[in-house]
Amino acid sequence: MIRRLSALVPGLALALTLAVPAAADDTGMFLIRLGQDTTSIERYQRGADRLEIDQVGRAPRVMQRHLTYEYAKGKLAKLTLVATPAGAAAPTQTVTLSFDPDSARMRTENASGPPVNAALAIPPGALVMSLSAPWALYEEALMKLAAQKGDSLRMTMWALGAANPYWLSLHRIGRDSVSVMNEHLDQFHVRIDKTGHILGVLPVAGTGKVSVERVASLDVPGLTASFAAREKAGSGMGVLSPRDSVKTTVAGAALSIDYGRPGKRGRAIFGAVVPYGEVWRTGANAATQFRTDKALDFGGVMVPAGFYTLWTIPAADGWKLIVNGETGQWGTEHKAAKDLFTIPMKLATLPTVAERFTISVDPSATGGVLNLDWDTTRASAAFTVKP
Repeated sequence: MIRRLSALVPGLALALTLAVPAAADDTGMFLIRLGQDTTSIERYQRGADRLEIDQVGRAPRVMQRHLTYEYAKGKLAKLTLVATPAGAAAPTQTVTLSFDPDSARMRTENASGPPVNAALAIPPGALVMSLSAPWALYEEALMKLAAQKGDSLRMTMWALGAANPYWLSLHRIGRDSVSVMNEHLDQFHVRIDKTGHILGVLPVAGTGKVSVERVASLDVPGLTASFAAREKAGSGMGVLSPRDSVKTTVAGAALSIDYGRPGKRGRAIFGAVVPYGEVWRTGANAATQFRTDKALDFGGVMVPAGFYTLWTIPAADGWKLIVNGETGQWGTEHKAAKDLFTIPMKLATLPTVAERFTISVDPSATGGVLNLDWDTTRASAAFTVKP
C-alpha cells in the first residue's frame, strides 16, 4: 500500500536529489529571509558519496533538522532525517527512506506511537523535492547546469506527498544568473559562481517569496538558542500567514470570509510583492472563501446568495474584485473560466500601516462595505443587501 508522505509526516519538508554530490568536499551556509525576518538557516557539507544538512526553521515553531543523504553508484540510496525541537534532548521524529531504482521504502518513528512503514512510487531519474531545507539541493541542479554546454535544464520533480510529478526549469539569464521556476509557478532569480554554487536568491513570483544569502559563517547553535529564547518569550514567528475569518450579519445578510493573512515584514507590498495588473489570491495560501445567504448588489453587479472565492487585480489607480464560482482550491489555482462577476473597488490611504493583510466588513443601514487593508492601502467595495 502506497501512503502519502505528507499524511505520515505532518509538517515534514524534505529535499533530496538522485544526482551524485560533488567529488570534493564542499560546504556552504545559507540565510533565508522573508522580507526583513529570518525564517530559517541552512548549513551543508557535501562529499563524494554523502550530503549532510543542518537546518533550523522558525515557523510555526523552532525546529532543528539534520538530514543525511547517502549515495551508492551515482544514485541516492538512503536518506535519514532527525527532527528535534530547539533545546530538546531527544528527537520527536526520525524518518528513514531507502531507495530502489523506481521506488522508496519509508519508516517513520515518532516520539510516541509505533513506527509507520510506507512505500512510495518514484519515477526513475526524478528529483524528489519538498521545501524545508532545499537550497543545497537546488544548488546541485544549478551545478549540473553550470557543468553542461546548454543554457537551460529541465527536470522532472516529485513532491513528497503530491499526487503527480511536475517540472523544474532552469534558464540562464546572464553570465552569473539563472532563473529557476517550477510548475507551481514559484520563480527565483539565482546568482551563482562559475561552478553553479548559489551566492544569492531573489524571489520573483509564486508563494515562496523568500530571499537567500550565502554567508561565510553561521553560528548554528547560537542562532538556534536565540530563536528558541525569542519563542519562549512570546516573540516566535508562529505561522507565517495565519488563517483568519470574518463572520458578521449586515442588513439581515449573514456573511463569512475565510482567508490567509500575510505580513508586510518590511517589504514594499503593492506593485512589488503583489504585482500590479495580475490576479492575486487576496491573502495567502488557500484561496479566499466567501459565503453569503442573501443576494448582494455591488453598485449594479448582483451577486446571488452562495459560496464563492474572492480574487483581486490590484492597480495603482483602482482595483477589481473578482467573484469566482470554484471553491476549495489553492491560491495559485485561479481559473478565469470560473469567474462570475467583476466589481470595481475604490482606493484610499490608511492613516497607519497595516502590518498584516486584513479583511473587514463595515455595516450600513442597507448593506455594508467590504474592505481589504494591507500596508498603507485600503481597497473597498460597497454593497446593498437584497431581499
